Amino acid sequence: MTTSAAKNEWVERTKGFVGGTVSGLTKLAIGHPFDTVKVRLQCSPPGTYAGPLECVRSIVRTESVWGVYKGCVPPAIGWMFTDSVLLGSLHLYRRLLQQSTRHHDKLPMGYQGLAGMGAGWTNSIVTAPVELLKTKLQMQKQRLSLHRSAQAASQAEFHGTWDCLRQVVRYTGVSGLWRALPATLWFRTSFGAMFASYDWFQAHLGAWAERHRAGAAPWYAWLLTPASVTFFSGGLAAEVFWFTAYPADVVKNRMMAESLRSPRFAGGVRGMCQVAQDLWTPASQPAYERGVAGLPWRLRRIYTGYLTCALRAFPTNAGALLAFETAMYFMNAHAS
Repeated sequence: MTTSAAKNEWVERTKGFVGGTVSGLTKLAIGHPFDTVKVRLQCSPPGTYAGPLECVRSIVRTESVWGVYKGCVPPAIGWMFTDSVLLGSLHLYRRLLQQSTRHHDKLPMGYQGLAGMGAGWTNSIVTAPVELLKTKLQMQKQRLSLHRSAQAASQAEFHGTWDCLRQVVRYTGVSGLWRALPATLWFRTSFGAMFASYDWFQAHLGAWAERHRAGAAPWYAWLLTPASVTFFSGGLAAEVFWFTAYPADVVKNRMMAESLRSPRFAGGVRGMCQVAQDLWTPASQPAYERGVAGLPWRLRRIYTGYLTCALRAFPTNAGALLAFETAMYFMNAHAS
């Protein structure tokens, strides 16, 4: 590879990571309160909350309106990096697949999914510690205010992001930051489904919008613009992602919410299997949840909090992908 070609390749890779940073900040601004409610519903004992709205009311009533933003500091710092790794590596894997196959203009949907899965696995390495700290801080239930009292501070297990990090390392070692890595890899495998479906939605919604754009009335013409196609494609792809990834997300978050001093489950693959088994057949499982007849009840338990997640997924990820595509467009990045 010539010096000029190598420089151009480096520039293209950098553009992907810059676009990912823009995407991460957009995602945080839109989605963190929804994420806090989702984590509470997933990790709290059964019956703690009657549903998403009751969870929100409880958080605001007992922990203040700032309670829905608990744990936002790790992703505020981390998502700039983790989303840049996700979408930057996605851009890189797409280009590598283009170079190693005959599809130099447009990758087929299967290759888009392969690139997405590889990007999800790459992203897991840096995401696992960020999500661990975020989850532990989100599960704290002391009241928050802009001027926190000494009593509230003394009741908190963690006094901030740095203290949470310090305690995790103290009790579990540095490797404890990655105790849920296998579950994170399982969860982020669904980025393959997300980016494959995103490519499909882009192609089909784009073709439909192109056919109707010329005669569109002014009041709905904005729905047929390329930006709107990207927004809706990103939102629908996010729904595909969360439907396929949600069980793994519950397992991952339960592992991350474990007590530092007296954990019930091991870390790594063994802990992932223990949490999954406890989720599917808990020791206190009632009789009506057993057997084939109890399958809908078990699925309902596994998908606890999914409504909040589905409501959050569309605007959050649609906005994030639109921000990524817009940033790549303005940088004239050669992605496909």
